[in-house]
Amino acid sequence: MVGADLGLWNRLEPALAYLAPEERAKVREAYRFAEEAHRGQLRRSGEPYITHPVAVAEILAGLQMDADTVAAGLLHDTLEDCGVAPEELERRFGPTVRRIVEGETKVSKLYKLANLEGEERRAEDLRQMFIAMAEDVRIIIVKLADRLHNMRTLGALKPEKPLRIARETREIYAPLANRLGIGRLKWELEDLAFKILEPEAYRDVQQQVATKRSEREERLGVTVQLLRDRLAA
Repeated sequence: MVGADLGLWNRLEPALAYLAPEERAKVREAYRFAEEAHRGQLRRSGEPYITHPVAVAEILAGLQMDADTVAAGLLHDTLEDCGVAPEELERRFGPTVRRIVEGETKVSKLYKLANLEGEERRAEDLRQMFIAMAEDVRIIIVKLADRLHNMRTLGALKPEKPLRIARETREIYAPLANRLGIGRLKWELEDLAFKILEPEAYRDVQQQVATKRSEREERLGVTVQLLRDRLAA
């Protein structure tokens, strides 16, 4: 991996242990390609841009997606942000990776191109997403992973933008994750959206959960001590 920064790869690689060696090699090559393509680009937080596709790939690996999907997660912004030709992706990584990356890029452009508002806009978004799903459901899974990492890192955006993104997440992306049966993504997307859209209610729930946890830990401590006393008797 000459010329590539291995630090982030070393973080990602252990999550790929479920893949066969030749599949891990494909993902490694996708990392090298993405790292070179995004070199010099920064996120709004000031971090190197490559941290985002690596985080998306980690989410996909956590779902134990196939190598093509994880590779597509690493490459998902290379067409739009780096000017990479789709033919180049296909030559290097095959037609499946190209199809997933192109499909995810089309879904990502929906909000930039749409001039619709309110319920009509949301219906159009959902229509287009389901069209993409009909082509390959992995397109939407990569998009969900992309949205999840973006939700985790909204702090660098202007105050009004997180509200719009959180509403889209709660109304479109979390239900899609639910429809696909990916509970871990659904719950985290909903929690992150709730935190932004209803911060006071979120803090109240957090406090209630913390209080109940303390009560459970206290009861557990008493039970453990009683068992120790009985064993010692």
